[in-house]
Parts: sequence; C-alpha cells; structure tokens
Amino acid sequence: MEGARRLPVAADALLSPSEAKVGARGEGANAAEAPPPLYPLFLNLAGRPVLVVGGGEVAARKVLPLIECGADVRVGAPELNEALKKLKTEGRITHLEGEFQPHWLDDVFLAIAATDVVEVNRAVADEGAARRLWVNVVDDTELTRVQVPAVVRRGPLTVAISSGGAAPVLARQLREKIEQSVDESFGQLAELLRIFRSRIRARFSHVPSRRKFMETLWPGEVGELLRASRLDSARACLIELIEAGEPEGSREGFVSLVGAGPGDPGLLTLKGHRRLQEADVILHDRLVSREVLELARRDAQFIEVAKEAGTHHTTQEGIHALLLEHARQGKRVVRLKGGDPFIFGRGGEELEFLRAHGIPYEVVPGITAALACAAHAGIPLTHRDHAQSVRFVTAHCRNSIDALDWCALAQEKQTLAVYMGVSGLDTLRERLLAHGRAASTPAALIENGSRAEQRVFHCDLASLPETAKREAVKSPALLILGEVAALGRALAWFGKHAAALTALEPAKSTVLLRIDMRA
Repeated sequence: MEGARRLPVAADALLSPSEAKVGARGEGANAAEAPPPLYPLFLNLAGRPVLVVGGGEVAARKVLPLIECGADVRVGAPELNEALKKLKTEGRITHLEGEFQPHWLDDVFLAIAATDVVEVNRAVADEGAARRLWVNVVDDTELTRVQVPAVVRRGPLTVAISSGGAAPVLARQLREKIEQSVDESFGQLAELLRIFRSRIRARFSHVPSRRKFMETLWPGEVGELLRASRLDSARACLIELIEAGEPEGSREGFVSLVGAGPGDPGLLTLKGHRRLQEADVILHDRLVSREVLELARRDAQFIEVAKEAGTHHTTQEGIHALLLEHARQGKRVVRLKGGDPFIFGRGGEELEFLRAHGIPYEVVPGITAALACAAHAGIPLTHRDHAQSVRFVTAHCRNSIDALDWCALAQEKQTLAVYMGVSGLDTLRERLLAHGRAASTPAALIENGSRAEQRVFHCDLASLPETAKREAVKSPALLILGEVAALGRALAWFGKHAAALTALEPAKSTVLLRIDMRA
C-alpha cells in the first residue's frame, strides 16, 4: 500500500530547464504523457531570505504573501512600482537595484521570477537550478520547479490548491468554492487547538482517544459556539472538555465492515467514506481500487490482506487475528472489502468472530459487483420480458462448483451473475449445457467493471471460454449470463468501447423495450 501513498520524485527536479528539455526529447519520450504529480509542502519562511525578481504588479502580488509569512524579502529590479516603493519606504523589503545578477541568488532560500521578459526569467531559473534552489517562474510551467498554489487561510489553517500549472483558472475557481464553504470559525477552532495543544496531548496521551476527542469538537458544542461568535464561551467549553478527560470506555476498539464497491470511488457510500476518514487501521482486500484507498485518512495504517482465488496470501484466520489485535488496542478498524461484505465477502464469518470475542462492530454496505458491473455494461439484471429473477453465484474452486444446483441454474428466464473471474468457464459451460441451458444463451464478460479501464465482451454460452481466452480477460471480471446480457449490445453507455460496441455489434435479435408511462 505504500506505493499508493508515495508521490514519484522527479529525477530532473533540480536540473536546469534546458537539461530537462533534452531529457524530455530522449528516446521513447512521449510528448503527450502527463507529468508526475507535484509533492505538496508548506514552507516555514520566517526570517529566511527570499528573492523576487521583478518590480511590477505581478511581483508586488508575490511579495505581499511572503511578507505575511515573515520572509526576508529582497526585490531585484531596475525600478519598482508604487506599491513596492511604499513597502521599501516602510522597510518591509530590500531593493536590489539593477538588472538581474546571479549573485543575488547566493544565500536565498527561494526565488521567484516575476518579470515580463522571458530571457530574464530563464536566467533566474537556470542560475537557481545550478545552485540547487527552488525557483518559481510566474505563469511558466516549463521553467518553474516549484509552484505557488491558490490559498485559503483561516487562522493557522491553510488550504492550498494547485493544478501543477495546467489550469490556474480552475484552481482559482475551486479556491472560491472553498472560501464560500469554510467560514472563519474553522480558523478560530484551529487557533484554540494550537493554544491548548500541549494540554490536550497531556490529558489524552492515548493517540486514538485524542483523535476521537478532537473529532467531537467539529461539529460539536465548541464548533457551534464559534459559529455563533461566542468566542469566550467556546474557549471555556473546550477547557471543560479537556479537564473532563477520556470518558469511560473511550479506549474500546471498534470494527467497521465496509463495502468499497466495485472500484469507482464515486460509488462508495457517504457513510463508507466517513468511516475511511475516521479509521486508525484499514485492512483492505487486493481488489479495492487505489482511488477508493485515496479517500481514506492519510495517516491511517494500511494493511493489505490479499485474498484471491487460489492464492490466499493472508488466511481468513490471519485476518481475524489482525482485527482482534488492533481492536483490542482501542483502535477504530475498517475492514474494507471490494463490492459488498455480505456478498461472497466472508463478512458473516468475520462478524461471528468479532462477536465471539466481544468486539463491537457495524456493517456499512457497498454496491456489489453484479449490480455495478451490469449497470456499467448497460445490462439490466431483471427485465419483464427476459428475466424474472437473478442469482448471484460464485464458483472459485472445484468444491463450490460441485455444490451448485445446476438444474436450477440452467432454467430460462433468469439471470446468472457469476463471481468467478475467468476461472472455471469450461466447467460452467459443460454443466449448464448438460442440464438444458441453450448454447445460444447470451453472455457478457465484464472486466474491471465501473472503472476507466472497463472492457465488456459479448458472446454466447457455447463460445464463452474461447472468448475469455482470445480477449485475455483477467480478474477482476464478472460474468452475466442470460437473455438480458444481449441488451448490453444496444444499451452500452460507459467506457471507451461503448460507442464502438453499439455501432458495430447490433443485437442478434430484436428486443422490444416497453416504457410504462404510468410511473
């Protein structure tokens, strides 16, 4: 999981712009490839020398936030505009008069090139890179090595937004939305927590208990008092809560069994999202998407309990032991499962174990793969003309295949949603055909359902295994078998293959769709 948390470090971060250009044109370079994401940092500039090259309006805009942060600001330019002249007169900046000189960079911590002369900006960038300095070149992503984000401040609370220089207007629009949503009481609460930080740490030495306490403040009585501009009352209330200390039982661990859905983070429930934000420890399956994991608290402990057909890297008993270990330490544990924990997720087994050991728990359902994959493939699982029932089936191994009621599964006018990836398709076909299911029964194999890389392959029962092999279908994949599967040829709407499928692969039979206007 660590790989999902680390941002790649650009090897050319401290190269000169000209050196970086040469590397970008190297063999096999793809000009359209997106650059790696920026690594976000907050800098303590108090007392540190910072150089701003430029004496106009743009430079003045960059200077003021630096002064607010306590930086020792030096402005290099032949002339200063009125705003910068005023700052110079007030002794708030030092003016380095004249054209840019490389020695201006000798002892500075950060440099900003804010002129309208490209050659000057390039010289600042090249000289700064040679000195291993961070240099920002205003409105030039090619030359810059550090971006200055759009900022929202509420007391000591700072929200920074960056598009990596790709869309500064979009970053500004997002900042405006945050400005509207985050009122001043957030900053006031942050200031109170700064003042009482050491007192809170001493009173709540147990980290999970301290975190729980902090999370009760907003929303909570303290937050409500701040929103009502009752600052003295909010302060008194906070002191009272600190002195009260940990309530009895606050160190008791808790397990949330959370369904992660099929992979699209937009399909995670709001409650599931909240639990990921509250968790101390997250035990997640291999198939939980990185995008869903990115919604969790950054400082949570992530433990991958990789379980897949045929290769159980972590046994079920091992998962039980981890749940018990962390819950008994008073932590809030999220057991995060792909899809829904109660649909072939062994959720029932885990709850039985927790109950037997006296660990409190809850279940947060998720959208199971059959619902999500079928919907994103344009396949209704039930239909008045074609399927009056749907069966969820798993067939991961020989024992589970032998235990299935093949006579019932082979009946017509029903849909089979088979959670089996691509294993056992030969046996599935053989058993269904032997029990009377027509060889022409429509089928759809859905790989990575609901995700950007989704692929859907339509065939019939007779050609099912061969289709999977020809198209190299890989897990996670789900099979939809039944008359409704044919509808996906015409109703496909999601993914890059949907338009081509609709245009090039018309349904083999005409299907009349009824629209009931009485609803």
